[in-house]
Amino acid sequence: MMDKTNLFAAAAAAVILVCVGGWVAPTPDATAATTPTEQIDIMQLTVNAKDTPTEHFSEMTFVFGGCEH
Repeated sequence: MMDKTNLFAAAAAAVILVCVGGWVAPTPDATAATTPTEQIDIMQLTVNAKDTPTEHFSEMTFVFGGCEH
């Protein structure tokens, strides 16, 4: 007869197999590919963009000096 540890291990393995099998099995909704009904026009979005946030940078390419060792 199986002791409690072996029985628990067998039950845990069975639960894991059932869960993995349910996760792997395809569902009818997941296999049906849907076609997009509407597309976004990126050019129209960029042309009509208003009040977008901007970033300002200070040009510091040729700033030398002020460094003291």
